[in-house]
Amino acid sequence: MSRYYFIVNAVAGSGRSGDWFERAAAEMANRGMNFAFDYTDGVNHAARLAAAAVERGEQAIVSVGGDGTAREVASSLVNTGVPMGVFPFGTGNDFASALGLKVDPIGALEDLLRATPVPIDAAMANDRVYINAAGTGFDVDVIHNTEKFKRRFNGMLPYMLGILKSLMHLKPFRITVTVDGEAFEEEALLFDACNGPRFAGGINVAPTAALNDGLLDVCILKKLGIIGFLMLLPSFVKGKHLGSPHIRYFKAKEIRLESSRESTLNLDGELGSSTPVTFKILPGALTMLLPPQGRGKCASDVTKLATRERL
Repeated sequence: MSRYYFIVNAVAGSGRSGDWFERAAAEMANRGMNFAFDYTDGVNHAARLAAAAVERGEQAIVSVGGDGTAREVASSLVNTGVPMGVFPFGTGNDFASALGLKVDPIGALEDLLRATPVPIDAAMANDRVYINAAGTGFDVDVIHNTEKFKRRFNGMLPYMLGILKSLMHLKPFRITVTVDGEAFEEEALLFDACNGPRFAGGINVAPTAALNDGLLDVCILKKLGIIGFLMLLPSFVKGKHLGSPHIRYFKAKEIRLESSRESTLNLDGELGSSTPVTFKILPGALTMLLPPQGRGKCASDVTKLATRERL
């Protein structure tokens, strides 16, 4: 790429993102690179900046921040063919982890300079684009509680405290799920339709997910008490939970979810839209700039063996 345009969420990662981008920008200037950048100033500003960049013909657009910033940028790049890069300078960086990207200023820059365009999947939840994971239930409670702790703490501590507080107030809800015309009901604590494998700063909710397989991995955590949840949690974090009787897991291209109460959705760590919701995969809709280790991750054929498990 002869020119890069960066969309920078300076407050991501408890303010680390802005500092790290300045370090990366200084290195780019030293190398004589052709680049430009803008800082975001609020919700959806990254999406608007990305849309304007596509209109004026930018050659490559790079999201600087966390998963939420990447989702906003991606929402304006889906099906445009414009390559997207990521400087993963947020807190959780689950999407970047799925892509094998380095999480430091110089490492991220080296990844970008070694990258080539690779098509990956995106997804929709109703009319909202997401790129990593979307769902409702326990993960939404974690986001609500994490945001409260972010006012007092930095780093991964708010995530851990948010999980602990959510565990103390488990809220099961009844869901109806429809896949390929087949419907089933479940009393659930969590429902996630995943493009990538991890969420909430590294919890391996969908261990067989791949970003280029044309499928969503659906994980449903069935109703259970706090002791049962605590016993399952270590396996859940490590992605070893698929054999548990408390888990329902399958793959699909489109899923309809209805719930006994209107439930807010988690979209890549941000809250938006609500049930009822239709989740849908968008195969190859996003062109990502990936270094060699990222291309290797996207080449995984673990989930290409079947369209989905039977219900």
